[in-house]
Amino acid sequence: MTRIYKIAIRFLLGVFGTICIVGCQINPESQFNEESVREPTPTLFGTAIITPASSEATPTPLPKKIPDVCVFPVFNEEVGQNDEAAIYRFNWVSGEENLEIETRGGPITIQGPVNLTSGTRRLLIVHRYPPPEILSVSSKLKSESNLLYDTNTNAAEIRTKDGSILSQTIYDDAGDIGNLKPALDVISVERQFAEDGGYIVRLTTNAPNDGIYETSFENIELRIGSERYAYRILNNGKTVNLKYDSEGNYNMWDGTLISQGNTITWVLDEGSDVNFSVRTATDIRLADDTSIFPADKMDTLWKASQSTCR
Repeated sequence: MTRIYKIAIRFLLGVFGTICIVGCQINPESQFNEESVREPTPTLFGTAIITPASSEATPTPLPKKIPDVCVFPVFNEEVGQNDEAAIYRFNWVSGEENLEIETRGGPITIQGPVNLTSGTRRLLIVHRYPPPEILSVSSKLKSESNLLYDTNTNAAEIRTKDGSILSQTIYDDAGDIGNLKPALDVISVERQFAEDGGYIVRLTTNAPNDGIYETSFENIELRIGSERYAYRILNNGKTVNLKYDSEGNYNMWDGTLISQGNTITWVLDEGSDVNFSVRTATDIRLADDTSIFPADKMDTLWKASQSTCR
């Protein structure tokens, strides 16, 4: 009886062990936990997207470039930290009047003249503040050129593919001069460079002059560095062109000035390497005063884009 009992015990232990071994080899289908997969964290100032590498992939996968947008940092000296900037490539079709670009700060409508030729351009913009709804450009924005815009200063610059400056523009808000006449309300000031080294400065106001003068004179003054060029309209309708030196001395200026509609254009040779601005006034009060064109900020933006988004 004892021997039969021992044999039975050994048989049962053998069967139980076999069941355990087989049970350990069974791999039931695992349940997928959706919470374990989260959306990727966006990369600040990322110019490339890098996908996670599997165990069989190379440890350093190649970046995948975004074809139409490149985000990069640009240093803001005034606040001591980086601003976000981005490049947007867009294609202009000749004959169109405007083109809307969806940027990281909101949509921008580019308005161009009828003679703006077809081709690809690039918009480089600093996104510290919301962008303007409309950005008007001149025919200087040739194919393959770059339009730089700084939301800190509301200024723009057009550069060739290799970085040569073609034009610089200060934009100014309309309707910011109270009850003064719209002809003194500055909308934009653009400096266009010629191949021979000269340049023009074209001022655009909110409306043409109505010819009604209630003060002794109206003054529209272009500042180039420390010198000033004044277009003065007397209350009898006559105009005087003056030039002030850095010490405030002035004389009659016999250079070329063209007043047509709501634009005034100066043709100049000197001062192409210094900043500019415009101020309008009557003999009794200041009307409008634009910011100074931020050439240093534009240069910083251009260099940052070249080192990051080639």
